[in-house]
Amino acid sequence: MYVTHPVPDGFRVLDSASAPAPPEDVLARVRQLWEEELAQRPGLFNGRLFSLEAMHGGEARGFMAEYMWYVAQLRAPELREHLRVRSLAVSGLVTAGGHVLFGLRKNSLAIEGGLWELAPSGTIHGGHREPGGAISWREHFLEELREELGIEAAAAKATAFALVEDTETGIWELGVSVEIPLDHRDVLAAWANLPRSEHSELAAVPVADVPRFHTLRKAHMVGACGPLLRASGLLPGA
Repeated sequence: MYVTHPVPDGFRVLDSASAPAPPEDVLARVRQLWEEELAQRPGLFNGRLFSLEAMHGGEARGFMAEYMWYVAQLRAPELREHLRVRSLAVSGLVTAGGHVLFGLRKNSLAIEGGLWELAPSGTIHGGHREPGGAISWREHFLEELREELGIEAAAAKATAFALVEDTETGIWELGVSVEIPLDHRDVLAAWANLPRSEHSELAAVPVADVPRFHTLRKAHMVGACGPLLRASGLLPGA
């Protein structure tokens, strides 16, 4: 089930919560699942991601978790009570020349491979900080924009418009909208020139055609995509 929440004014992301300390048998299971994943996808990297613990007013408080915890919890949901990973990702609603950008995730990806998503999208890590120490979701979004689409944007133009929670997996998506002063064909060309990409295909969909695009591909879309499009006003419904 997906629940859409408004983004609080002055929204901040803080990794100030204490990380869980799972028992050794759980950690051993995590390592086993990670090794099994590596056998199928040798290029996986065990980085770190932000895990949401609680929302307090305008603050998302959580801790930094290993990516292998995230993968293990998705593969074995019974580990959730010990690992408590609730990842928070940015999901960009990027408009260029009256077109919205969607990316088809490569089948080889460990999470949601072969599904369409709003591009760019990516789990928040702790690599970008605001002066007060909070994790900068804006800078993270701009990083995803560069890495996944090959384009630049000003941080001030990025606007958070919705928080979508998957109550089954605990995954959260922060919808971020930005209008790029480029023709959509220039964006497609920039993406085509990237040395590597998480997407096997990039689609630039006219704003008026977004409902039809979503209807035709709904069975092969990341689950949060529909709620984010509705929250943005591009799909009908609350």
